[in-house]
Amino acid sequence: MPPSLLLRLLLLLPLSAGAAVPLRVAINDQPAAPYIIGEGKSLASPPGLAVELLQQAAAPCNVYLLLQRQSSLRQLQALRTGATDAILLLSYNPERAAFAYYPLRDGRPDSRYRLATLSYNFYVRSGSKLQWDGQQLQGLNGAMVGTDLGWSVAADLERLHIPVEGAVGVEANLAKLRAGRIAAYAVHTNLAAAYLQNSQDVVALQPPISTKDYFLPFGRHFASAHPQEVQCLWQHIASQREPLLQQRGPAYGH
Repeated sequence: MPPSLLLRLLLLLPLSAGAAVPLRVAINDQPAAPYIIGEGKSLASPPGLAVELLQQAAAPCNVYLLLQRQSSLRQLQALRTGATDAILLLSYNPERAAFAYYPLRDGRPDSRYRLATLSYNFYVRSGSKLQWDGQQLQGLNGAMVGTDLGWSVAADLERLHIPVEGAVGVEANLAKLRAGRIAAYAVHTNLAAAYLQNSQDVVALQPPISTKDYFLPFGRHFASAHPQEVQCLWQHIASQREPLLQQRGPAYGH
């Protein structure tokens, strides 16, 4: 048996017969179906594919989960200060990597250990004259694009010289869009769909702004103190992500 395969098998076994390691995991307080279901302080039942995948990994990795629903900004601050140990569904960027421990290969995020792959799109009012070709957003004429505070898409847009204005939450940004206070809203496609199920007054522009892998990154202190648990959880995510999607996806209409 190749040594690498043996290591993976060992990491999927219970780590010890001792007490489980507590792991505080921050989860966004907004839904991102089918990966996170429910909003506010409580998760729905079922809670989402990413949550189920993490819960499935906890026992064999000898981890006891403490789930915390938080806004994007609070999640990042909590991981930076050590008030939480990991964030569920967070994309990679160099600024976050300064305090968050990601699975890397050759210095880049390793997609094998992703929880999901998600896209951002521009959402505009129906009839908007804005045009997006994947590189330029034409027709802004000095207007702003809304984003959620703490989300990585803001930096992506700034690199494209697109002016952004942050707000807290999807509802606040959609209200600003509908009122004409912003010309477009850059948001996760999955998240927008949860708030626009039967709406026709707001539509998505194509193509997506970006498509990114989302991970379970850990705080530096936890990763240093519990490297075996970290590797076990990532290995479980890699090996069980697709089987779980096939098995549980229909329960979420996916």
